[in-house]
Amino acid sequence: MRHLQAVEAEKTRSLWESKSFILLAGATVISSLSMSMFMFIQAWYIVEGLGREAALGIVLSCLTGAQIFSLIVGGVLSDRSSQTRIMSLSEFFRAAFALGLASLFISLENVPIWVLAINALFFGVLGGLFEPARDSLLPKIIHKDDLTRANSIIQGMIQTALFSGPLLAGVLLSVTSYSILFLTISLLLAIAGTGVLFIKQTSKGKKETISFKIQLKEGFYYTWKKPLLRGVLIVTIIVNFFISGPLMMGLPIFVEGVLKGGSIDFSFVQGGFTLGMIIGSIVMGWLNLRRKRGAYALYLIALMGVGMLVFSQSTSVSMAVGIILFIGMLNPAVNIPLISMIQAHAHSEKVGRVMSLIRMGSLGLIPLSYAAVSFILSFGIEISTIMVWSAFPLILTTVLLFFMFPILREAD
Repeated sequence: MRHLQAVEAEKTRSLWESKSFILLAGATVISSLSMSMFMFIQAWYIVEGLGREAALGIVLSCLTGAQIFSLIVGGVLSDRSSQTRIMSLSEFFRAAFALGLASLFISLENVPIWVLAINALFFGVLGGLFEPARDSLLPKIIHKDDLTRANSIIQGMIQTALFSGPLLAGVLLSVTSYSILFLTISLLLAIAGTGVLFIKQTSKGKKETISFKIQLKEGFYYTWKKPLLRGVLIVTIIVNFFISGPLMMGLPIFVEGVLKGGSIDFSFVQGGFTLGMIIGSIVMGWLNLRRKRGAYALYLIALMGVGMLVFSQSTSVSMAVGIILFIGMLNPAVNIPLISMIQAHAHSEKVGRVMSLIRMGSLGLIPLSYAAVSFILSFGIEISTIMVWSAFPLILTTVLLFFMFPILREAD
């Protein structure tokens, strides 16, 4: 009883006065920083150290593929057990794998590609367990009215970490070795895993008698049965299909083929998108939307479609950077309200499963979107044309969802 009173008292504090929120945000940024450093180091070693560029795709597929499938498992586990325990174990196990890699780089002249693939596989699995636990824990440690601001802060920190991780790893690699870098990652993950153990949550997580399989089916049924959650799932799938391939995969092709730019130009465009996401997260945290979040998300998705349409007509790198910066700002402005809505409206015992389904729906469509764009490009169609014809269905489906799911446009 005393524990629950302490948690409720902490939830009423402002975000930066809440020890639990600070610990969760800190663990999230350290985890994201470590993951981005890990991916950069592995990719660079495969390309520069082993000279196996063709194998890079296999290793990255092991990481992302494992993460997609483990999201479902992670969603069920986060609803069955203590979220802090899941997050802590995830970080500790990743720390152990990073430590193992460090020892291999010390003892072996060349680390085999299959070892890197296996490590990427386990890093992806453990990352898929971490995210649903974090998303379902957040509503339990802060007040409902602060969800949008809290998600904005966390998403902004994640984007900053993903942006700065490769830069930090590149600088460190120029003055030290691969083994020292993996030791650093191991230490960071161990710190994050220790920190989350001190988070206070409303319940410690009791052991469920319902089978894992039944709970998994229950998560699918619950998400599809609720019109609001079903609408969010459909929105997520549509956005990721029409944005990921044409825009994200298409960026280097557009810069090289349409703008006739080089690697530095591509870095400016890619950096503009990341910077936009950071700015968008900050703005959303400042606004802290509490009402009509679904309607705002739909408006901004349509605006993203317009942005992609304008971007496809860019004639210079500076113009492309300006437009992609704006599109990047819209990305968290869409995602954060939708995540906050799910956390606010989904049953507290099912948030983990719902969030894992939403995330899997978005991540799972990315490879399909890439494949579709690659298939169309094989017919000699320019990437700018693909962007144009992807923008129109994105705008159209947003308008249809606005009228087909009134609960989505009316939900706070």
